[in-house]
Amino acid sequence: MGRLVFADSSGLIAKFLEKDPNHTAAEEEMLRLVLDGRRFLTTNYIFDEVVTRTRRLAGFPWSRVIGEAILSSALIRKAFIDAEQEAHAWRLYLKYQEQDLSFTDATSIAVMKTYGLKEAFSFDDDFRRLGFTLLPQRT
Repeated sequence: MGRLVFADSSGLIAKFLEKDPNHTAAEEEMLRLVLDGRRFLTTNYIFDEVVTRTRRLAGFPWSRVIGEAILSSALIRKAFIDAEQEAHAWRLYLKYQEQDLSFTDATSIAVMKTYGLKEAFSFDDDFRRLGFTLLPQRT
């Protein structure tokens, strides 16, 4: 598997949901990354966010299609949050309380630190504010 990029819910939703305002940017960036030999790491928490949000935005059928696309993708690997990462996430959540960081974002950052990842396929500025590189990069 190629060098990993963390896949956040905002990036995945934008990639798979055509009505998302970031859809074109997400599609182009994912294609660029894949052609560069990159692959994606996400988590069970992010998977939950993606299928829950897409159900609200586009209905159950789209949520199912998107969920199955992620689960069957050879390009997207899913990590499961374990007790150690959850405890680390809780510490991050408390530490960054002024950042309005969600607990799911804190779990993502804990996983990124576990895997040594510096880049997030995301449109969520929380990652950038905490020192990670957002892909696609915005000016």
